[in-house]
Amino acid sequence: MKKLWVSSLILITLLGVLPSLAAAQEPVEIVFTHIFGVADGSETEDVRIAAIQQIVENFMIENPDIVVTLQSPTTDYTELFNSATLAAQQGTAPHVVQVEEGLTQIAADSGLFVPISDLASDEQLATLDDLIGPVRDYYNLGDTVWSLPWNSSNPVLYINRGMFVEAGLDPDAPPATFAEILTTCEAIMAALPDLGACINWPMSTWFAEQWVAMQNGLLANNNNGRDARATEMLYNSPEMLNVLTWWDQLNEAGYYSYTGSANDFNGEGRAFLFQQTAMTINSTAGITNFVTFGNQLGIDLGVARLPIPNEEATNGVTVGGASVWITAGHSEEELAAANEFVFYLTSTPSEVIWHQGSGYFPNRQVTIDQLTTDGWFDENPFFYVAIDQLLESQRNPATAGAIIGPSTTVRGYLVEAFQAVIDGGVEPAAALESAKERADEALAEYNAAVE
Repeated sequence: MKKLWVSSLILITLLGVLPSLAAAQEPVEIVFTHIFGVADGSETEDVRIAAIQQIVENFMIENPDIVVTLQSPTTDYTELFNSATLAAQQGTAPHVVQVEEGLTQIAADSGLFVPISDLASDEQLATLDDLIGPVRDYYNLGDTVWSLPWNSSNPVLYINRGMFVEAGLDPDAPPATFAEILTTCEAIMAALPDLGACINWPMSTWFAEQWVAMQNGLLANNNNGRDARATEMLYNSPEMLNVLTWWDQLNEAGYYSYTGSANDFNGEGRAFLFQQTAMTINSTAGITNFVTFGNQLGIDLGVARLPIPNEEATNGVTVGGASVWITAGHSEEELAAANEFVFYLTSTPSEVIWHQGSGYFPNRQVTIDQLTTDGWFDENPFFYVAIDQLLESQRNPATAGAIIGPSTTVRGYLVEAFQAVIDGGVEPAAALESAKERADEALAEYNAAVE
């Protein structure tokens, strides 16, 4: 009888414990939101989506207690950030958010994110020593590690080698300076009079920002906002005027075109791939897409460094793209899972998949070394162009890039200045002076709100 009573007691105890054990084994669910869209099976599906899915699947195999759900509500960085901000205010924030480099300061000021350095172990933080210098310089905000760089890029020149041959040009010697672009376009338009334009690139501030950095120019005071918060935008600088004057010259000659929409990176890529231009400037982030669709369309593609303003403009380029941030307001288990995920997402095995599946360059030197040893760059030289021009860049405030709170706003004013010149015939100097005045007002308003 005593044995029966003991057995019954053990059974009752186990029945009481088992639900708790089951609950403890329930996987932690986190959400990662990004701009690259979702898989739809179409012929025009962004090939980068497959790389993201593969990385996430690999992570969940290695971490069966964590489930990662992918979301991509928009392909626009600012809209994605605003969507995540609104969700956070409503208590439904995604755990991991892709944040564009230009939004770094406002993300840190928002109070919506937990610094990575508050969540990561010493061992994890030590791995950040492997980040290549220019990437580390851009995302360095004091001693706080707010985010981990993920999809890093810079602009490159894409050319239609067949059109170069038709124009009697050497496709292995693409234009390397502003002046050479003008002479190249003169030859191409003379040989191919039915071509809509010689060259296109998105109506965006990103390319002008690169060309200013190449001249060792700054976009904002206080060393691009690195020494202290920026209080003045330097949009009327000689370096920026040099860029816009040349751009206007290209446009007046009928050599430049754009889709008519600002920041239309995909649209400009399609225009080039549909052979509406002989050259385009776009992000290295799209190399895999350019190669894939170029092959489908029978284009003999070439990739070269971003042309420099002049022979003396050798300071180098800045880092573009985005990093991944972890939102506040989640349980400790979810924050820990999000932290594990972002370190996995930015680890060397994941970087190899991401680089080869997109064109974004690796952020870690060990990843570059591994790809080099494996012969990847020998077999795929296009993919090394952006890395090469970045690693040869000088490390200084110009190439570190500007840290600006109201980045979207002030960049918007600069785009409007560009459009006033390209579409409206306004003199470059006057357009830039107006953009500077408006941007300075936005800076003052933002700084007053956060200080």
